[in-house]
Amino acid sequence: MKVNKIKEAFDSFLEKKVVPLDKRIIIAIFALVIILPTLAFYFLHYTAKDKEIKGLQNQAAKLRREIAGAKARAAKLDEHLAEMEETKRLFAEASVLLPQKKEIPSLLTNISALGTNSGLNMATFSPGGERRKEFYAEIPVSLRVNGPYHNIGTFLYEVSKLDRIVSAVNINLGGGGMQRGEMVLASNISLVTYRFLEESEIEAQKPQKGKKKR
Repeated sequence: MKVNKIKEAFDSFLEKKVVPLDKRIIIAIFALVIILPTLAFYFLHYTAKDKEIKGLQNQAAKLRREIAGAKARAAKLDEHLAEMEETKRLFAEASVLLPQKKEIPSLLTNISALGTNSGLNMATFSPGGERRKEFYAEIPVSLRVNGPYHNIGTFLYEVSKLDRIVSAVNINLGGGGMQRGEMVLASNISLVTYRFLEESEIEAQKPQKGKKKR
């Protein structure tokens, strides 16, 4: 209704105040007067707002991606922390099983005492040279013992109950003779125990920078 009134008023203005015009020209002029401001509003206001809205939408999408990435990293961090705690726990347990360097002499003394207490004659007890690995060292021990078969079994059983890891890697039961009504064997036993390397020893094993391997 308002548009019709505006059109009628505009037609009257053109006929009375300006010059009599053809009806089609009047309609064209009226259309321009109405449409041009609308187009100007669309391009100057709506288009600018539309770009602003799209920009905000892109920023929101980017923020959502960043938040999702942060959550994923946080979840992985929790997993890594849990793995670190588990590694610390296992390392603490291993620290009990693998003695330090200063504890090796007393451990070897205990092994020798177990042989004697098991009724074996310790003919030889010879710790060998260390074989160093990444963070620990193997310490071989060669024994030559004389005693009945079941005494050897008792000795190996007692060794297996030690707090520290001691493994029997080779057992060679040799010939013997009867003593006091039982067979006494002359046997060779190879044991291996382990120890943690000290930090300075681990560092010494690492290849030094600037030195080329030959």
